[in-house]
Amino acid sequence: MYTILISILIGATSGAVWSLLELWKTWQMGILLFVVVSLLSFVLISRLMARRIEPNFVAVQKQIQGGQTALAIQALEDLMPLSRWQILLKGQIHAQIGLLAYASGDDNRAEEHLPKAGMRATEAKLAHAAMEYRRGRKEQALEAVDIAIRANKKQIMPYHVYAWMLMKDGDKDGAINKLIAADKVDSGNESTKENLERLRNGKKLNMKRFGMGWFGLQLEKPPAQYRAQQGMAGRKGFRQKPQRRR
Repeated sequence: MYTILISILIGATSGAVWSLLELWKTWQMGILLFVVVSLLSFVLISRLMARRIEPNFVAVQKQIQGGQTALAIQALEDLMPLSRWQILLKGQIHAQIGLLAYASGDDNRAEEHLPKAGMRATEAKLAHAAMEYRRGRKEQALEAVDIAIRANKKQIMPYHVYAWMLMKDGDKDGAINKLIAADKVDSGNESTKENLERLRNGKKLNMKRFGMGWFGLQLEKPPAQYRAQQGMAGRKGFRQKPQRRR
């Protein structure tokens, strides 16, 4: 990461110069100066890079809204070299490319990028899990959902996706336990309460509350009204608009 290395170099130079000049509390102050200057340099360089990158993401967002998926993916790939300068940027780019590829039916490209998405990119982690599940790789699917849960413990949907996968394989007790864990995280969540009750009464999970966030995973066919709202055609999935990340 170039930003970190440059920040450390600036901080080390400042500390070394202070120590060599034999000013007040030489080496102790030199160490303090190294830490403070390094942190300040990192913040400033990161902000400058963020300002440079922001217009590119705005342009990508417009391409996505205009249905220009191929152009959006290419623009994101062109941004990849900048990830050497901005911390967490690489994972964000992989997440966006993977989501676009998965939604547009390019599973090969999705498989290349989704596993590399940042830990906190919940949508990408769930899409990766869904892709693995649809391919029959259920253990890998559950691992991907588990990563999403551990990285974003307060987000409820991953718990429900995990429970849905367990129920599909006949593990009712496991599904109930997963939703109980979700209820502990957010005891007032209506989706969790409803699905817990449904499982205990021997009914299927109701994932409709999660809307296109759920149906975009392509694990269930969306009702006609959802397909009409999203203008979907052809494939079981839909062209999902990823959130812009800073």
